[in-house]
Amino acid sequence: MRRTSMMILGLLLGSSLAATGCVAEGERPMADDGMDSEDESGTEAADDQGETDPGPTTTPGTTGPDPTDTDDPTDTDDPTTGDEEEFAFDESPPEDFTQVDRMGMPAINTAVISDKDEYNAASPSDDAMGTFVPQIIDNLVGLHMALDDDLMGAGLVPCDTDTCVAQAAPLVVPDTLKIDLTGDPGFPNGRMPADPVMDVTLAVVLLDLGAPGQNALSLVGVNPTANDVEFSDEFPYFAAPHR
Repeated sequence: MRRTSMMILGLLLGSSLAATGCVAEGERPMADDGMDSEDESGTEAADDQGETDPGPTTTPGTTGPDPTDTDDPTDTDDPTTGDEEEFAFDESPPEDFTQVDRMGMPAINTAVISDKDEYNAASPSDDAMGTFVPQIIDNLVGLHMALDDDLMGAGLVPCDTDTCVAQAAPLVVPDTLKIDLTGDPGFPNGRMPADPVMDVTLAVVLLDLGAPGQNALSLVGVNPTANDVEFSDEFPYFAAPHR
């Protein structure tokens, strides 16, 4: 009986100690989940000490960032520093400028105008007023005095002064380039590269175009009939310059 009572008392004491979380000497405390608490805390400490920042990762086959690569804050792209610049139109009124030259019909200023500076500073309206007609007539007379004998020797009929002025006036007064879109292209209605411009101009001011067998093309061949290099069929049409 006494032995049985001692066994019951031992079982009760053991149950009581287990209920209060006490452990026997030499035993390791267990966690609530049944794991060894010392092992768990040791593992966590080891994990904390072993965890390091791996840094930026790279894809296999690629290289990481170069620590020497830095952005230069002064290195900026300026879209206005290109080779192309916007063209600036001068909006100054025409009266702010001085005209120093003009050219309409070829050879007129060169051959039959005496005061070239005055002519270059003038305008077609001055031509229409007859400002330069006296100079034109005087120079036409001088040309005929120098060339009529040669013209007649070549079998051509020179024009007298009145006839020459009447023939030339529509072309040179006013001295402009004429364009009539309803007419055939070519000098004096515009000018094509191969047009015999000087031959026609000289014929108008030197020959009697009303004489039998004579016309504006009667002097074609007196000057070179073609350029030394053929013109192109495409813009800009003229042959490349000699080098």
